[in-house]
Amino acid sequence: MQQDILKKLKEKAQYLREWLANYKSAHEVAPEVQKDLDFTEWMIRTVESAPPEAEEIQLPDLMYVVDASSTYLRDALPPMPHYEFPALIAASAFTTSGTASVYEYAARVGDLASPPAIEYSDEVTQAFRDLQATHDRPAEVRRELAKLANSGTLSRFDTALRSVQSYQLGTTSRAAPANDMRNLVAGVVGDLFERARSHPKENMNWQTMALRLAINGTNGPQHPQLVSLEKTHASLVSRLSDAMKDREAGSLTNIADIWAQVQDHLLTLLRFVTL
Repeated sequence: MQQDILKKLKEKAQYLREWLANYKSAHEVAPEVQKDLDFTEWMIRTVESAPPEAEEIQLPDLMYVVDASSTYLRDALPPMPHYEFPALIAASAFTTSGTASVYEYAARVGDLASPPAIEYSDEVTQAFRDLQATHDRPAEVRRELAKLANSGTLSRFDTALRSVQSYQLGTTSRAAPANDMRNLVAGVVGDLFERARSHPKENMNWQTMALRLAINGTNGPQHPQLVSLEKTHASLVSRLSDAMKDREAGSLTNIADIWAQVQDHLLTLLRFVTL
């Protein structure tokens, strides 16, 4: 199983590398494309805007040049596809879902307490948190939360972020960020339940919410993954409750580990639903 997963991940990584290499080559030729377009449009304007008396002067026969240029251009510069950013975001949500699971795996390896396990876990989990910082994951999550149009949810996110930062500085207890994170994840799910209701007093559960809000409906690949996130949500709430009660359970109650996973959980959740 592990080798199959690695094979798929490496194939995906290779595809992304090739895409970025092609993008780099396109980026390099873009100035020449723009220059060609500028001069071509100048010729169009020049011919189209000539005054009537200009008919006395014969326009040079450019048909061969234009034909050759167009033919060669299409060979040298095949058209790029049109990319839909929302579709890409929806696709990347699956990656985010995977990173949260792999992070939890790596963190729990550290709980084995052997020197190699601890060294491995510390190295890869820190690398992941560095990636979150590099790509400004908090800002990314906040942008998705803003789509819920609930100022209270944004306030809970800001409070949780400040609590985590205060805990990292040693100015607050572990219970504070744990409580604020639990309020945040519970509030987001409450927002989604509210959006899924067909009338204000309707009883709502995760399954019905997923049925009504999943991107592309029940036939899309997001629906089963959205359903599975209920277990992730319940696990996070349970771990946060243990952290609030100061129960020691290694990586399961480690604030840095939980916060890293909470951010990716919320990002995945919000990108699997239609807002």
